[in-house]
Amino acid sequence: MSITLSNPLRAFGAAMLSATLWLGLAPVAHADDVAANEFVEKFSNDILNEIKARKKELVADPAKLDALVDQKVMPNVNFRRMTQLVVGRPWREATPAQRDAIVDQFKVLLTKTYAGALSQVGDQTLQVDKLRARPDETDVVVTSRVLRKDGPPIDLAYRVEKKDGKWKVYDLSVLGLWLVDSYKAQFAPVLNQSGIDGLIASLKAKNG
Repeated sequence: MSITLSNPLRAFGAAMLSATLWLGLAPVAHADDVAANEFVEKFSNDILNEIKARKKELVADPAKLDALVDQKVMPNVNFRRMTQLVVGRPWREATPAQRDAIVDQFKVLLTKTYAGALSQVGDQTLQVDKLRARPDETDVVVTSRVLRKDGPPIDLAYRVEKKDGKWKVYDLSVLGLWLVDSYKAQFAPVLNQSGIDGLIASLKAKNG
């Protein structure tokens, strides 16, 4: 059984990029010295400006799009935890090799999804809310919104955790739609019918 991403999910991926959900997160120096909302906010506009400045070049070369996402976004994502949440209960039964394979293929899928939607980034800025958490909390939700000249604000939220002194994103939402829930719904039929190996094979086929 193969994975067929629904129109809402493809739109979700495009919305995340156009909203600079992921591309607003550059590798953070001294991440242990900043609060979670500062981690999200500090580098957002810098990365957004880079996208705007290089938009024609990036759109013209898919390899550069993939490289930008891989270099600027992925180091700030806890893909193992994200993948574990997406897979759900079958994760506990998977072997270490199967888990590694799912993580790797899911990362490729997301990289292609976000890179493919990069051309939709326009004239936007990110406004991050004050953090509603204790200073010692290491797993928090950061809320924010994208401000646009051509439409109403887009509400965003990030689930971030602090591990080994660094903040990393493991889930995010656009207008209340969480990435983990969306992909979990897409993967569940494959897991139910074909198991872990079936999901790995389906992701490999999807990623080409």
